[in-house]
Amino acid sequence: MTELFQALRAPGGDPALRALALFHGAAVVGRFDVVEALVGAADELGLDAARLEAAGLQVVPYGGFPRAIEALGLVAAARGGPPASAPDDRAPETLAAAGRDAFERVYGDNTDAVLAQLADLHGELPGHVLTAAYGKVLAEGGLPLGERELLAVCALALAALPAPLGSHIRGALRNGFPVAAVEDILRISSFLADDRASPVIAQALDRLTRKVYRP
Repeated sequence: MTELFQALRAPGGDPALRALALFHGAAVVGRFDVVEALVGAADELGLDAARLEAAGLQVVPYGGFPRAIEALGLVAAARGGPPASAPDDRAPETLAAAGRDAFERVYGDNTDAVLAQLADLHGELPGHVLTAAYGKVLAEGGLPLGERELLAVCALALAALPAPLGSHIRGALRNGFPVAAVEDILRISSFLADDRASPVIAQALDRLTRKVYRP
């Protein structure tokens, strides 16, 4: 863990953003030893409770409710007070519209094609993705969409899922982050990578170098 915390503070990137991405990615893949260590060092790393809660809720679409609950439980235990976040009382139609807007900001001109692919897998899937994942979580306040995309990059890299990883790398580039910032998150993710994830991260870094990923 010492080596990881040294890497978080190394020059060339934002330590708080690195730590937030690792908090999210570690929770998605069940590395709660790392989650607990990052929560314990939150003040030192410049992470406030609201950002941690937003990143913890984002675990739901990437790692499921049980892991989100575990991560948010660790945040709550360290916080020692009421949640920094407020309940989301937006109407379903508002959630759907916000979700569609966020989805378009991630997928750009490929939006309709991606939604069609999801529909081919299950007729209910596009609606769930737009309303529950994007409308309820990714379009929720607390973190800008570009930062949420960097968190997704970390999670999908550690989960060794190259196709969605590529999509969210493009999403991060489309939403305000340069290639160097994406590379930085991939490199910090490599500290937690297992034998399946390491080659996925190496491939993504190579593709960024060759400009395969375009916003």
